[in-house]
Amino acid sequence: MIDREKADIGVFLTLHEPTGPMKAEAAGAGQFQLDGFDPVPRIQIVTVEEAMALRERAVRIPLARADTFRKPAREEDKSRQFGLDL
Repeated sequence: MIDREKADIGVFLTLHEPTGPMKAEAAGAGQFQLDGFDPVPRIQIVTVEEAMALRERAVRIPLARADTFRKPAREEDKSRQFGLDL
């Protein structure tokens, strides 16, 4: 599937829980690694129930980083605040 389409990652959406051979074949496809991101399975099997419950978290993609929207440290030095000259 991913070889034929020349894709880095493939998702198999199924109505029922995956069988043992399905899980083994997906695991045998290995991991996809992109610099700066955690590795993700090349073939991911997701049930419709998981997709509905987890929404965008059902499929792991390398562009989903948890630290992207971290808030900056709060500046405590009030002497650096400037007033407006109106």
